Amino acid sequence: MSSAQQLLRAQRDLLLKWTCDHPAPLLRWLHDEEVLSPSFYFSLLEKPPSDAVGKALDTVCTSEESSQRFLEVLKEVQDYYCKDLHLWVDRHCGSDANRQPPSGVDNDFTDSSQHEYFDLASRRARIYVHQSCQRIRPSQLLSPQETTGQPPKRVKVKGIAGIGKSVAVQRLVYEWAIGKSMREFTCIFDLCFRELNLIETPLSLLDLLGERFRYLKDALPNLFTAPKSLLFILDGLDEFKFFLDWNSRDKNIGIESKVTVSELIVALVKGNLLPEASIILTTRPSTEAPKHFFQRCCVVLGFEENQVKEYTTKFYKDREVAEKVYDYISNNDNIFVLSFIPLYCYIICMAMGEFFSSDTQDVGDFKSLELNPPRTVSEVYLCYLFTTVKHHALRGSAERSTQRSEVLSLAKQQLTNLGKLAYENLLQRKIMFSKEDLERYGITPAEIQGTFLCQILHPLKEEAVDMFSFFHLTVQEHLGALYCALNLYSQDDITQALNLWCFGLHPPSTTSTLLRNIDPNVDMLDSLQMFTRFYMGLLRARLESQLDGLVDPSMEEEYGVPAGLGLWFKDQFKDRKMKNETALNLLHCLMEFHMKETTTIAAPEIKKLNLFKMKLSIVDCAAMYYVLKFSPHTLQELNLGYSNIGNRGLHRLRPILHRCESLYMCGNNLGPEGVNELWRALEQNSTVEELYLDITGVTEKGTENIVDCLGKNASLRILT
Repeated sequence: MSSAQQLLRAQRDLLLKWTCDHPAPLLRWLHDEEVLSPSFYFSLLEKPPSDAVGKALDTVCTSEESSQRFLEVLKEVQDYYCKDLHLWVDRHCGSDANRQPPSGVDNDFTDSSQHEYFDLASRRARIYVHQSCQRIRPSQLLSPQETTGQPPKRVKVKGIAGIGKSVAVQRLVYEWAIGKSMREFTCIFDLCFRELNLIETPLSLLDLLGERFRYLKDALPNLFTAPKSLLFILDGLDEFKFFLDWNSRDKNIGIESKVTVSELIVALVKGNLLPEASIILTTRPSTEAPKHFFQRCCVVLGFEENQVKEYTTKFYKDREVAEKVYDYISNNDNIFVLSFIPLYCYIICMAMGEFFSSDTQDVGDFKSLELNPPRTVSEVYLCYLFTTVKHHALRGSAERSTQRSEVLSLAKQQLTNLGKLAYENLLQRKIMFSKEDLERYGITPAEIQGTFLCQILHPLKEEAVDMFSFFHLTVQEHLGALYCALNLYSQDDITQALNLWCFGLHPPSTTSTLLRNIDPNVDMLDSLQMFTRFYMGLLRARLESQLDGLVDPSMEEEYGVPAGLGLWFKDQFKDRKMKNETALNLLHCLMEFHMKETTTIAAPEIKKLNLFKMKLSIVDCAAMYYVLKFSPHTLQELNLGYSNIGNRGLHRLRPILHRCESLYMCGNNLGPEGVNELWRALEQNSTVEELYLDITGVTEKGTENIVDCLGKNASLRILT
């Protein structure tokens, strides 16, 4: 076998190719292991990445000993780099680790242009269908990699708000604390980005940890002598308010270097600081944290269907109520698709419980709601708001028989203030509020603690700092939409608001204070999709007198709002060029508004619908079906290619699939059952001329009914 020196010289170009894009962990580890002198290491930081690695290789190749030590370091840091390097290390350095199956999902199934809630259900389907995904426990996040047999040093855990990221890492810390798992770590530092937001001045890692974990302050220097035994949990990157420059040049940052908190985070994640330590970072899918810095990326998928049933059973003491609520959830596409998000499941159960009471009393609003329970997401949230206000904000002063209008009127001022706070800060993407922020909106923290806002006590300063946030991001969106629904009355104001929120178009002039001096970033319009849908649902609630008690009695409804909105939607589908995501959002807005008069005017203008690669959920399919069923015309084209609609989504669309000339279903991996569902949908068809089914997972079983079903079709010209 050739010497280490000869090996490095012969393979120099390959090693340079694999490491030059991200040299920080390798160089820092070489410095910490004293393979490179401090002065030489500092000089490398001033050079371009490829030059830095090249110079380091040239230096270590001057002796057999330093070459051997370089290979030992390379074996330790290989997880920071590509799989080709892993194979190279295996071949040339040897590996005695046992191979284990992958325990994470290594692909990012995120379209950052979509609101995170609308992307999640379809992302679950993609993972289950296209990946050999294995369920893991939180304690297995740092289990050995398949390619190297070594634990990853940097792990990213992503998932939408409310899916359980923070709970997962809290469980990890708990199991470590009781000695159940991860006993290789001497200490775990759990840092929350919400708290890190309060650090405005430069500080060192020692300062940060010394203030955050004061009982460890004297022990920190000793702990850092063995960084391999340390685990950092960085929770909630999406809530961090400071800019993270992932492309910044690497600096010599040590545990005593005073830098901004954002520089500390970047240095830790990139491995420029403490590359030997382990880091778990949690974030939402929409937040950028470059994947190449992580050796494992995992997705929190939330509940499975049987777990939703288990949750509802445990939520209610009354088994009869639990069964009613679960049956309703499982039979309502809009609500079912959200129920696997644990926090959503809580909101749904809170909203629905009283409306499915086993009590036989016939008491006003409750009896009518039991007969007509909420159908849309905005209706569920309105029920949740009503329940929360009645039980918490009113401190039990409202009885079960109290009319909704009376309950809402008692909390009118508080809801108005909260709504204004929610709306104005939503447009600025602000989700954390100080006590002074609340007071500017006429809100007294003591009056709302334990209801809509949760208090965060931050111990980094000498005095306690009170910070607040809405219970959930969607609660902020819903309250902001409620504020707008109560204050935008004229047809002009309503359509100008939709132009602003959906397309970023500022009104030339407006009488509404809600639309003045508002400058939403065009890049953030997609994050307003849920807010816009909530607004449409709450506007309908106002028109149907469901918001009585909150509505200003001096304001009169303008005649013809549903028809006027129908014309506005018609114009968008007719004349405006828009992204597929925007078109889908307009369909959802129509479904949330749920007024036949409006949809009947708008739907006929939809001639083509291109949702190629949109990763559609059941709710998306429900929105398409709701709108398109009002169109008397045949669609020229319906493109659902690579949309992962699944059999349940396909079943939802079945009544309208035959009403188009060209139907694209390629790449959906429907399987035999899904394909047979498609054949049945097209059996009585006389309009489809082109049908594209490439790689839909058609098997011999899936072709059993093709002749019977398509043989009756007289118009089909192309089948692929």
